[in-house]
Amino acid sequence: MVAAGRRYDIPAYTEGWFQIAWSRDLAKGQLRKVKQFGREYTLFRGQDGKVGLIDDVCPHLGAHFSEGGSVQGNSVRCPYHAWEFDRTGTCTKIAYAKKIPKKAAVKSHTVVEKHGMIFMYRDKAGSTPQDAALPPIYDFDERNYLEPKTFEFNIRIHGQDIMENSVDSPHFWAVHGHAMPTNAFFTERDELRVDQTSSVHRFGQELHFKIEFHMAEPGFHYLHFPRLPGGAKAFVFSSIVPVDEEYTNHRITVMVRKTPIPGYSRVLQKFITWQMMKTYREDMQIWEHKEYHSRPVLCDGDGSIMKLRKWYAQFYEPQDDAPPSTAKRSPALGVLASVD
Repeated sequence: MVAAGRRYDIPAYTEGWFQIAWSRDLAKGQLRKVKQFGREYTLFRGQDGKVGLIDDVCPHLGAHFSEGGSVQGNSVRCPYHAWEFDRTGTCTKIAYAKKIPKKAAVKSHTVVEKHGMIFMYRDKAGSTPQDAALPPIYDFDERNYLEPKTFEFNIRIHGQDIMENSVDSPHFWAVHGHAMPTNAFFTERDELRVDQTSSVHRFGQELHFKIEFHMAEPGFHYLHFPRLPGGAKAFVFSSIVPVDEEYTNHRITVMVRKTPIPGYSRVLQKFITWQMMKTYREDMQIWEHKEYHSRPVLCDGDGSIMKLRKWYAQFYEPQDDAPPSTAKRSPALGVLASVD
């Protein structure tokens, strides 16, 4: 049972890589507030086009950079006294001072921009990952894909509940009206994989499909549709980031590969997007009101929910009242691989 006043008896936050924005939402010389993990950050893009992420509070007298601050060159200028800080968190300028204090610095965070998305690395200790480069998503070249369709939701749910959907076979039938899917559940290097085949009745006919679920980390996973009619392929990137201990940001990016058939890819993109959003909203209605059972009563047709939870638990941030964990986990996004 979950303790009174708490919805979950599992840690609220995990560690690893998390998408915090789409690249197109941050122009040169622009900054924006990012609210994640119960904290506030300032995300900005310098005039050199590179992205930075620092804590939102100025170490001088506590003003928030995101509340009236600006980007000057490749640094953020505080709105209160115009102190400037670069991407490393170093104070680079105090216009009215002869000398910059040694302690004039703000915490900076590792960010990587790739595939039109901006990721931050986050752990409880505030450390820098050993490898700051995100591994490639094999068999994916964004130049061959249409402009993405993007969606963002703020949901009262733990990220683990969202990921459990991927291995919860019966809910595809009970909630979404799909045929009962067949799942192959396995691990591939550092990621968790589920290959699913199913069908759905649409437009007067039975549509058969295969989906590969690639779960790299709790903060990032994706769906790959490797074989669609007309030689098309599609990816759905799913980025799950806690806002605080109660709410989660879920960012979804739908990308469909271009085909030689005029207009076909856009029609397919519209269908996939419509189908994804339909099922998503059906799930969301349940997610926001469900209870969490750490020891659920399961039957033999319920899929691999407990396996998913065991895999997910290796990414929990260390708890102050718990012994040190010996779980093995990667500081990067695992290996994002797709198999045709």
